[in-house]
Amino acid sequence: MEHILTEEELIEYVKPYLKAKGFKKKNKRWTKDIGEFTISFLIQGSSFSKEKYYIRPGIFINALMPTEQYYGHWMHGIEPTTPEEIMKIFEQWCEEWTNKSLIKERLLAFIEWEKRNPLEKRRAKLVDYENDPVPAEEFFMIDTKTKPYILDNF
Repeated sequence: MEHILTEEELIEYVKPYLKAKGFKKKNKRWTKDIGEFTISFLIQGSSFSKEKYYIRPGIFINALMPTEQYYGHWMHGIEPTTPEEIMKIFEQWCEEWTNKSLIKERLLAFIEWEKRNPLEKRRAKLVDYENDPVPAEEFFMIDTKTKPYILDNF
């Protein structure tokens, strides 16, 4: 079994790692503006347990800033495992979610999925997620401005 880091151990690991990659730190959030996007790495403590925390990477579209979205136009959760594995997942996820053609392709697939599985059907628990999986769960969290922006600009 892999070692699970404490929140403090993870912070100590990511501080120099992200700083070397050009991220700026404010509290337990690191951000980096890469032109059209801002990448965010957030370590959030749990309200329920001092030992638990959440790792929430996010991507913001700079043209849609400021936003009401706290984590990003897209966000993800990473399980706290080894620091190397956490950063590998973070970097892969950021590479995918800053690829404009991939984002648009995933949005179009999500829109088609959403037509088959409208909110009412999802709330009634009538969606067979195993046979019709969500193409990109990140689109569940975006605001109403984001979809049209992507369709028009990506």
